[in-house]
Amino acid sequence: MELKVKYVALAGLLCSLALSGCAITVSELKSSQSSFDGSFISNAGASDAYRTIRHMARQCLEYEAYSGNPVIVLSEFDVERKKGEINQKFLSQGLLINNTLIEIESRNGDNAQVSLYTTKNLLSAGIRSPKVSDIKRWAGGDKTC
Repeated sequence: MELKVKYVALAGLLCSLALSGCAITVSELKSSQSSFDGSFISNAGASDAYRTIRHMARQCLEYEAYSGNPVIVLSEFDVERKKGEINQKFLSQGLLINNTLIEIESRNGDNAQVSLYTTKNLLSAGIRSPKVSDIKRWAGGDKTC
């Protein structure tokens, strides 16, 4: 029995190390060509677009994955720079793994540019990620996931 516990602990440690080696930071997500899904110009200002999209992201992108691990949405908006980020993260083995980044920044004061980046690797398998068309609908006021 004691040997079985050691193997389970070792397997958990190896899994944790493997996941941490594959974890993607926000800057890696933004700099990777394969992660960029597209962007669009919203008719709303940056702060309004941020609030609308954040509300829908929390409704549609936060849930419990098939593995039983939570998928959460974290967000922040810088009022001075008129720029915001909405991050969908997957909690696994004590690590927060970036899955989706929605970046919102002011364009000419009256509009906002909204960009979508998503992880496309083994870690994101089975995680619900939005499409640019979903975010565009949400920014336009659509309340469906």
